[in-house]
Amino acid sequence: MSLLREIAQEGSKLPGLNARERTVLGRIAICQTEKMGGNLQGCDNCGHQEMHWNSCRDRHCPLCQGAARAQWVASRLKELLNCPYFHVVFTVPHELTGIALANKAVFYQLLFRAAHETLLEVGANPENLGARLGGLSVLHTWNQRLAYHPHVHCIVPGGGIADDGQRWIASDTPNWLLPVRRLSKVFRGKLLDGLELALATGGLFSADPAKTTRQLRKAAAKDFVVYAKRPFGGPPQVLKYLGRYTHRVGISEQRMVAFDGKQVTYTWLNRAAGYSQEVMKLPLQQFTDRFLLHVLPEGIRKIRYFGFCANRDRGALMETARALVERHNRLTGGAPRMPDAESASVPAPDKPDKPPLPCPCCGAGMRCLASDRTGHGPGEIAKRIMERRRMLSESRTGPPVASSV
Repeated sequence: MSLLREIAQEGSKLPGLNARERTVLGRIAICQTEKMGGNLQGCDNCGHQEMHWNSCRDRHCPLCQGAARAQWVASRLKELLNCPYFHVVFTVPHELTGIALANKAVFYQLLFRAAHETLLEVGANPENLGARLGGLSVLHTWNQRLAYHPHVHCIVPGGGIADDGQRWIASDTPNWLLPVRRLSKVFRGKLLDGLELALATGGLFSADPAKTTRQLRKAAAKDFVVYAKRPFGGPPQVLKYLGRYTHRVGISEQRMVAFDGKQVTYTWLNRAAGYSQEVMKLPLQQFTDRFLLHVLPEGIRKIRYFGFCANRDRGALMETARALVERHNRLTGGAPRMPDAESASVPAPDKPDKPPLPCPCCGAGMRCLASDRTGHGPGEIAKRIMERRRMLSESRTGPPVASSV
């Protein structure tokens, strides 16, 4: 049994959980088990049969993000521009942690807005790029130890649309998009202005507004770390990154070491020690509390788009950007190779003609014999298969005739 399922099952019994937290843990506890229902796969060649249980599809579940990630990434393939991409990360100082925890929905909205507006404003400045940027952003709220650390990752094409809409302005240097110090200062001002306005207008919960004001002033004296990771080589690398990052949750099954009913043991990477792998052991209550810190409020989207990639503009402006990028590439004589469906190494969404699962016994293709979403076990599904076959046979030949003596 999955360690995370065991932990979720025991964690859901702990006192003090609200309804949403208990629901999330309850879904993880039964994810990919008989309680979710499933489908019976069978091999016509050797007769082998096996159950495949359904996933819970909760966005906080570490066990079942693979299919959602593959489908999302594959659908992004056609939206990529044929240019280098940059990775910009916006973080906040720990002085804002308490405010964020007490106002998750408001804080995350303001965090996204500040990051987007900062990139658009600094990018539009003629002293920098002088173009309208676009991109997507992903909210993460954890660090390797599963502690609370809200930050936004932005994936940005290495250029933008000129003010006249007739040119693609590319970054002058291959390893640099925008001045990081300028991004940091603008981001700090925008986020703090948003928080102060929310506090003044009642949009920010605070048991002690005077204390919250002092926290905001302390934060204003700190550096808001914004850093740009080394740029991607091109669209294929962007897809590879997105495939492992966008649908990530706080912890994965691979990092779990042990659970004895009371203590949870898991690994984490210590960046300060050269990314060495270390082991952490926490009581069940503390581990559960940490995990639940990262449950998002209802209605909060963790993946968003901005600039010319924003949802309201994505159709027309993305096509404009694509045409301008291609023209720029022809004029300059070079660009990264765009991936195709076969070379992208990204799983495609489920299709009706996808190849069947191979039989573990003989290697022949298996097929779905029956599906069940009510949580019945294999025995019950087998009975249903036999009943369906009997009914099908009777519909073709009629019911059996009783013999007369």
